[in-house]
Amino acid sequence: MALQVDIIPATGTDYFTTNIEDGIALADEPLREEIAARYSEAWNRIEARRAFMGDVLGIRLKPEVLPFSNIPAFLPPFWLSRNSAMAVAGR
Repeated sequence: MALQVDIIPATGTDYFTTNIEDGIALADEPLREEIAARYSEAWNRIEARRAFMGDVLGIRLKPEVLPFSNIPAFLPPFWLSRNSAMAVAGR
């Protein structure tokens, strides 16, 4: 099953309207094995995303969660800063 996941960080301020949207799939073990066998390059990218999310971001995924986004759980800096968001550098 393919899903869109929304992560909405709350900062405790009036300005927490940003969100992160990621595409994922939920796949049981036979489907994961089929994807790995038939689409090895895509599977390698999925595994790299899973490792990044766990090792760097601290987001532990169950085996059946397959992240598809090339920027998993990415939140650019300053999106939550109303004085810095979308500002031109040097101004």
